[in-house]
Amino acid sequence: MKFAILVKATKASEAGAMPSEEDLAGVLAYNQELVRAGVMLDGVGLSPTSEGFRIRFSAVGRTVIEGPFDDENLVAGFWLIEVASRDEAMRWAMKIPNTAVEGEYGEIEVRRVFELDDFEPGPAIEGFRELEEMESIAKDVERTRPDLSGAMAPNGTVTVLFTDIEGSTQLTEELGDREWMEVLRKHNEIVREELALHSGFEVKSQGDGFMLAFSSARDALRCARGIQRAVAESDSNGHRLRVRIGLHTGEPIREADDFYGKAVIQAARIAAEARGSEILVSSLVRDLTESSGEFAFAPPRDVDLKGLSGTHRVSPVLWQGE
Repeated sequence: MKFAILVKATKASEAGAMPSEEDLAGVLAYNQELVRAGVMLDGVGLSPTSEGFRIRFSAVGRTVIEGPFDDENLVAGFWLIEVASRDEAMRWAMKIPNTAVEGEYGEIEVRRVFELDDFEPGPAIEGFRELEEMESIAKDVERTRPDLSGAMAPNGTVTVLFTDIEGSTQLTEELGDREWMEVLRKHNEIVREELALHSGFEVKSQGDGFMLAFSSARDALRCARGIQRAVAESDSNGHRLRVRIGLHTGEPIREADDFYGKAVIQAARIAAEARGSEILVSSLVRDLTESSGEFAFAPPRDVDLKGLSGTHRVSPVLWQGE
């Protein structure tokens, strides 16, 4: 179970008062205990509402409202934890350091976070589930920052490829766990065989998703095309698997923060935008590979990628009937 521990704002926090070194040390010790116990997912402090804004929706559109705000129960920060029960969440909440900024004590509120299983099954929830799995891989890679020097091109770039089986939850229900595991085994064999053929590196796999890395954008596209063709030719217990693939290129050494925090996430979210058995590439991957004449692309489309500003141009790769 996931719980959000909301730290209520005070007059001092809204005025921009910062915690003392002693208070910060207490929070650090608490965070370290959460991490050691394996229950901390995230935790942040928020700037005063004077630096924020709100967007109010109405029948005629959206209105931007600038801070500060004088509502009750404003939030100054939060922890996100994953524990076994409400009682355990309460025990962790009771351990939060009792600090006072400028003599003013605060208050926290704890709320359970909705899980996907709380909702009725449907196409939208399945989409959220698949996106969550790819983002989990991307976030884990961001945290661990694996050494990708072996997958680096001479110009310092790495092309990242994400794969995901569309509708895997529904397939599991239709096939049953035993048959699904056999289908998944065949799928994993295909991905790893094509990876070996095209000189790639398996960064991480989880569930039915993979993150792969390549020193050559062309090799990455060859691998993606090979996966789709092999999956299309395979017999998956009478079920046609639909694998979504997304690719993006970045520089892990020169811009490590941007690569692990943005380029990897961008590749995962491009994969999430793919439809059915589609290969989608970023505009940079298309620029790096189109001149070879080896690959054909459908007209590009502009998409919004969750958490990434602006619109992003992506192009489908034509891999069938070549």
